[in-house]
Amino acid sequence: MIKAALVAAMVLGSTLPAWGERLWLVVGTSDRTATGIARKAKAVVPTAPNALVVRTGDCGDKRSIFAWVPEIAASPGAARAALSRVRATAKDAYVKRCNARPGTLLALRVTAVDPSVANVPETAVNWEEKDRISTAHPLPDGRSIVIVRSFAPTADDPLEGRRESVMLAEPSGKRLVLEENCPSPGPMATQQGRIAFHCARQEAGNHLLHDVVVFGRSGEKLAEIRRCRDPKWAGSQAIECREESVDAEGALQLRTKRIALPPTNSP
Repeated sequence: MIKAALVAAMVLGSTLPAWGERLWLVVGTSDRTATGIARKAKAVVPTAPNALVVRTGDCGDKRSIFAWVPEIAASPGAARAALSRVRATAKDAYVKRCNARPGTLLALRVTAVDPSVANVPETAVNWEEKDRISTAHPLPDGRSIVIVRSFAPTADDPLEGRRESVMLAEPSGKRLVLEENCPSPGPMATQQGRIAFHCARQEAGNHLLHDVVVFGRSGEKLAEIRRCRDPKWAGSQAIECREESVDAEGALQLRTKRIALPPTNSP
């Protein structure tokens, strides 16, 4: 399910237009919550398989809500034509003019709420609003890291189906999945196009333990460091992170660890 969502995101982003462009969004319905918009979209998604859920804050709105957008137009005329089509299934649809903010999910054509979120059971107790919303994090070199949050029903899952995957998005529209399953991805440390971050991998007592993953500019994995968190670059060929261990009393112990990276010829 996660992979399918990412493939859809890649297809939608394959013709990524210029950053910060003027758009006309054909809005079929809206809601203040991720749960609400996911359930509304589920009822009509067969008629608009390429629709996006957009946060209106991506257009610069001070009051950001979720909008289900089955079509995006580049001109008012194209938007009016699309509106006629959309009103066949969403009679209250309307057109919203939008100056898409650079580096946002809308600019990247990635949906803010994965369709699978509509299937989160009402009995799930550990899901919060933020667990339902994907996010984009611009990098200094113009690329973005996208955290895709979705739901994958699995029996006896301690995460109750919560899934987070990490995708690298380039301004050209190219998409690359770095980690398909990365619970609680940590802050991104970048240097010369290379990226390091951590993922929560296991529990020890009351503590989460992490692995640090390091990727080259082209997306190749350079290293995976077990039981370490909060990576940062130490020079050009080494990563420092805080190595994790749990003592006999159950207390978390952290110490700085430095890992030399293999040389890379990535551009």
